[in-house]
Amino acid sequence: MRYIVFLIAYICFLIMDIRRQEIDLIALSIYGVAALVTLSFDKDSLTMIKLVDILYSILFGLIIYLLSYFSGEGIGLADGIYFVINGLLLTLKENMILFVSGLFVAFIIGMFMFYLQKNNSKRLQRLPFMPCFLPAIIGYILCIV
Repeated sequence: MRYIVFLIAYICFLIMDIRRQEIDLIALSIYGVAALVTLSFDKDSLTMIKLVDILYSILFGLIIYLLSYFSGEGIGLADGIYFVINGLLLTLKENMILFVSGLFVAFIIGMFMFYLQKNNSKRLQRLPFMPCFLPAIIGYILCIV
């Protein structure tokens, strides 16, 4: 159930980030409430070991949020909030893999954009971060199935 909530929210945020290059705080709030409701109905998540993993995953999201805040939104603030909420649904390992793979894809795309900008006098737009998670999510879904 938690993966279904995660995927539905990710698809909504992906579309928002591509269209407007921003994620709505109202949509993030709805995702947070849905994550809390999902977590409260999942009896396996309420064991002490799982709660500690959830707290570490939320802490990882808070670190990303603070990194975003202090870097002048090098990574968007909404992306940081997204990872805090993901901490309720994903384990620390899943959250970290998602973030690092997104950074890797963003790096490759950024290098390509830098190369294009070098040969072109026009400045390219900022890179939305949500689409960079897509390869990791597809790979994870293929591993589960």
